[in-house]
Amino acid sequence: MTPSPRHPHRRAALVAATRKVAAQRGLAQTNVRAVAAEADVSAGSVLYYFPTFDELVYTCVEGVLEEFYDRRDRIAQTLPDPADRMRSLITAGIPDVVSDDLRMVYESIGLVREKPQYGPLMRSIVERQVLLYRTTIELGVGLGVFTPSRTAGEIARNIVALEDAYDLYPLVGLDLDRQACREAVLAYASQALGADLL
Repeated sequence: MTPSPRHPHRRAALVAATRKVAAQRGLAQTNVRAVAAEADVSAGSVLYYFPTFDELVYTCVEGVLEEFYDRRDRIAQTLPDPADRMRSLITAGIPDVVSDDLRMVYESIGLVREKPQYGPLMRSIVERQVLLYRTTIELGVGLGVFTPSRTAGEIARNIVALEDAYDLYPLVGLDLDRQACREAVLAYASQALGADLL
């Protein structure tokens, strides 16, 4: 059966229910019955609006990744000063608390091996984050604010890699001071860009 295009709100409700269940149980423990119970529908209804449960989970993860990127992109768009933008992007990239959404972002990386369709999605979010930093660095170079010691792309990738590492630490039980983590990345960025960002 093909889902009716007249009911996008039902699809959205199922995605929201999947997101809530995944936040409570983790992606690996999210299943059709739990989502159906959360959405207060039958298991058959879940699969009526999505051809497979995997597609529903993929749609949920994709939405979380888009929101994650959009929040960071808004920071970049609202701060014209490249130093302020760099500080704010790094601060957003290493939040005080790892949210359920950010936890889902990292959990979804584990799906790539068994579900190859996640590969392009994961590469896309990484590359777009790198692009935010790279364009910020290039803007700073153009305005004479940054004098980078390496290419903009290399520095941007290193910053994203450091953020990812520091965000994974709490998920594996390493309880480091989040402000100290941010300052460590800002110190790297300061040295790499020849600018005081601390």
